[in-house]
Amino acid sequence: IDISVATLGRIKKSDLERVIGHRIDKDKTILCSDSHHSYKGFAKDAEVEFHPINVSKKQRVKGLYHIQHVNATHNKLKRWIENTFLGVSTKYLQNYLNWYKVKERLKKMNNKANAFKEMILSTKAIENFLKIKDNYLELIT
Repeated sequence: IDISVATLGRIKKSDLERVIGHRIDKDKTILCSDSHHSYKGFAKDAEVEFHPINVSKKQRVKGLYHIQHVNATHNKLKRWIENTFLGVSTKYLQNYLNWYKVKERLKKMNNKANAFKEMILSTKAIENFLKIKDNYLELIT
């Protein structure tokens, strides 16, 4: 799972380019999404195969292509947020998404404690935590 806040509101082609553009390999990527024009423009500029699903016409599948995995993930994420929190602030939305991603990754691991430790060590979280005191002292001086 890779979940990132692209924008608040309707997505634009520039949002897609910023969030996923660097990960697109035009020879290996097939984009399947709803039929909004921003996805079509993004696919054209990125030179990737594009299969739009017209959700407004109740289309859910188009040959081999569908967006049900995305819809299922969205529903699971929404339920988790609604059942765990009293609401979320859009300011911290990416943090909630990161938390959900870690939770989903750990679900599949046998030794959750070691897996979590490895995830943390592979980021700058520990470095940032250890710098809090120094950063605070620098701020107040």
